[in-house]
Amino acid sequence: MCIRDQESARIRKARKQLERKTAQWLLEEDTTDSNRVFSKITNTYLNKLHYKLYKYQGIPDCKAKSEDYLRLKRHLQNHKMSLSSPSTFNDPFDCHMAFPGTSKQDLFTRSRNIVDTIWRVGCLTESPCNRLMWSHYANNHRGLCIEYDFSAFNSVSAGVTFAPVIYSSKRPQAPEKLLTDVARDQLDRQDYRFLESTLFTKDSVWKYESEWRIVKGVHTCASYTKQSCCSRCGLPYSIPECYLAPSLYYEFEMPPISAVYFGASIDDSCKGQVAQKELQELCSRAGIPTFSMRLDEVGYAVHPIPE
Repeated sequence: MCIRDQESARIRKARKQLERKTAQWLLEEDTTDSNRVFSKITNTYLNKLHYKLYKYQGIPDCKAKSEDYLRLKRHLQNHKMSLSSPSTFNDPFDCHMAFPGTSKQDLFTRSRNIVDTIWRVGCLTESPCNRLMWSHYANNHRGLCIEYDFSAFNSVSAGVTFAPVIYSSKRPQAPEKLLTDVARDQLDRQDYRFLESTLFTKDSVWKYESEWRIVKGVHTCASYTKQSCCSRCGLPYSIPECYLAPSLYYEFEMPPISAVYFGASIDDSCKGQVAQKELQELCSRAGIPTFSMRLDEVGYAVHPIPE
């Protein structure tokens, strides 16, 4: 639910500390102990949010019964979310490292393609009352926001990396070793760890999103049979040339959906009204509480009203 201003200030301070610890953890040696310690740190922070994280999205045309709309219904029914290829993101810098001191465009392209081929990423946020998120990701308040309960979520058993995004004015810089290794397709475990860390670093202009990410390794190769080495993402040491590129999206089984919020402007159109009614009925059958967002009568705020 929405967080009061006084509580929000405390959470912002705790968020800064969490981002610093996340940056350290991502580049540490991947061990059971380090992962256990970081999991405890994230759980302490998530407790402040009542273990709830949120996904904003628009509502596709329900009358056309498009695949996107049918997918949304399946996600609500089955508690799933699409993890996306980084190439689909709205920020061209997102998930891409910096190559200082080199003008080799092929290195940038090659590293970008590697990240795009190996991982799928799901994006979440910390509040259902973020007005900019409603505008930017939920079709100008005409979409919805899905609330997930992370109180029992275990990233290790789910086979993913789960962490908050780190906001920075500088992009992660590729180490000198990685510049040559990318060219000859021989990446070791630490290289993968560095590449994965770029998935959790964004320009500080996006700080208002208070984003968390779920990252899943999904690459496939027909001829690669060696045992994977990385306990966190299950990736091998080397990157062969013969990738079979996976889909741009990966259907991931999420923690339970604990609520769905409909945007304050969803009933501005007949299509929105029809979609809201149909999706509310679906949620009712699934036992998921629904809320309608309402504009504050005086200030700049939106508030959830139970249906």
